[in-house]
Amino acid sequence: MTSLKSDLNSHILNLEMENHKLKKDLRERQFEQFTLSKIQQMAKVGTWKLNHLTYDVCLSQELLNMLGLDPAQCKLKWSEFINLLDPLHTLDLEISLIQLEQIEHPAVIHSFTANNNSPLYFKHYSHSFSNSIGQPLRTVGLIQDITDEFTQAKELEHKATTDDLTGLCNRRKVNESLHDLIQKAESSALVFSVMLFDLDLFKRVNDKFGHAYGDEVLIATANVMRKYLPSSAEFGRWGGEEFLVISKNLSLTDTCRIAQHIQYGLSQITFPDGKTLSASFGVTQFKQGDSFASLLTRVDKLMYDAKQSGRNSVICG
Repeated sequence: MTSLKSDLNSHILNLEMENHKLKKDLRERQFEQFTLSKIQQMAKVGTWKLNHLTYDVCLSQELLNMLGLDPAQCKLKWSEFINLLDPLHTLDLEISLIQLEQIEHPAVIHSFTANNNSPLYFKHYSHSFSNSIGQPLRTVGLIQDITDEFTQAKELEHKATTDDLTGLCNRRKVNESLHDLIQKAESSALVFSVMLFDLDLFKRVNDKFGHAYGDEVLIATANVMRKYLPSSAEFGRWGGEEFLVISKNLSLTDTCRIAQHIQYGLSQITFPDGKTLSASFGVTQFKQGDSFASLLTRVDKLMYDAKQSGRNSVICG
C-alpha cells in the first residue's frame, strides 16, 4: 500500500513538473511571438502562408494592418489574395511569388493602393517548400512596407537630376536620356532630333539688371519651353543659359518648327528697358552612326553658326 501511494505521489509530481514545463514553453512561445510581432511592426513587415493543397492563404495580423483589412479576412483564397495585391494583373505576381522550379524566389517590388487611394510600395519575398518527391506543400511570404524608403529615394533622385532654379532636368539627366536614346536608335528605326539654344547676350542682362532678375528670365525661359514642347520631349537646362531639347519621334522639320515657336515665346519676355529676350538655336536629327559626342558637336556648331549670323535665329542641319 505504501509503495502504491509512493508511486502515485511520484506520478503526480512528474505530471506537475511536465505541466510546469509546458507552461514555461508556452510562456516562452508567447514571448517569442510577442517579440516577433513587435519586430515586424517596427520593420513594417507582414507575413503570409499558402497551403498548396487547399490554396488558402493565412495572413498575419501585421499584414492585415498593412493592407487595411479586417481580422475576419485573415484567411483568403490565393486568387483573392493576388487580386487584392495586383487587381489589374500587370505585375505577374502569381508567377513571381510561386515559381516552384525555384525554391527561393527573388524579391519583387510593387505598388499597392491603400483604402485612402494613397500608393504604398512593398518589397515582397517568398519561399516554397516541397515534399520528398518535389510536390509543393507550402509557400511562405514576407511583405515589407518600403514606402518611406522608396519616397526618399525618389526625392533624392529628383534632386540629383533636377535644376534647382528652373525645375527642369539638369545636364546630367538630359545627357543620360540622350545616351539611352542613341543606344535605342542604333538598333531600330527610331527617329529623334536634338535642339540646343543659348540666350543671347545674357551676361548683359545679369550685369544690367542683376542676377536675381537674370534668374527670373531663366525661369520664364523654362516656362516657355513647357508651353511649346510636346509631352514626348525631354529637355533641360544644359548650362548657364543653354538649354537642350530631345524631340523623340519628330523629324528635323518638325523640331525646327518647334524651335521657331520657342523663339517667338521668348520674344514675348520684355526687359525693363523695353528690349526683348532672344536666343540662338541649333537643330539637328540623329543619323545612323552618330555617337553622343558627334551629335552634340554638330548641334553645338549649328548653334554657334546661329550666333555668328546675328543671333536670334534658328539654323537646322
